[in-house]
Amino acid sequence: MRRLLLLPVVAIVALFAPLSPANADPYPPTVPTSCHVSVPSVVAGERVVLRVVVSASSNIAVTGTVEVTVSRRAAAARAARSARSAPWTTTVRYDGSPLRIVGPRLSRGDHVATIKFVPDGNTFTGCEDAVRFRVGGVRGTGDVGGVDGNLPDTGGPRLLVLLTGLGLLVAGAGFVRRSRPSAA
Repeated sequence: MRRLLLLPVVAIVALFAPLSPANADPYPPTVPTSCHVSVPSVVAGERVVLRVVVSASSNIAVTGTVEVTVSRRAAAARAARSARSAPWTTTVRYDGSPLRIVGPRLSRGDHVATIKFVPDGNTFTGCEDAVRFRVGGVRGTGDVGGVDGNLPDTGGPRLLVLLTGLGLLVAGAGFVRRSRPSAA
């Protein structure tokens, strides 16, 4: 009787053993990565500085190569057809710590910096990121890259509103002083 019960159990195990999840996926799992590129303020005629960080949810250091490209933005490039310039590209080794990449000298206008990370081995996935940035005026001339050489609008109150408020404050103080009884 035991042989009769044991035979179907062995047949079922032998039938489903090759279909187990461990045997179904011959590839190791990959960890997704995220890329981030940033560009601090840039002045025309000076070299652009790019900051690149690649991170992953893993305790293993992310290593590979980063391809960096700096080019004029498409809309700005069409407007300035006479000043065509090839995009600047470089490939840098990434060893797990943030990178500071010094790029080319740029002319005034809108530009785009893109990065593409290619990991070593098959533990991590690759990633890409892009950032638009504007190259401003020239240092030492008072032009800091705002519209028509003015400072950029940071959202503060207009000068007329500020002066009107100051005038109302002084007038209010005068009315309060006149309305007080004199201590004579």
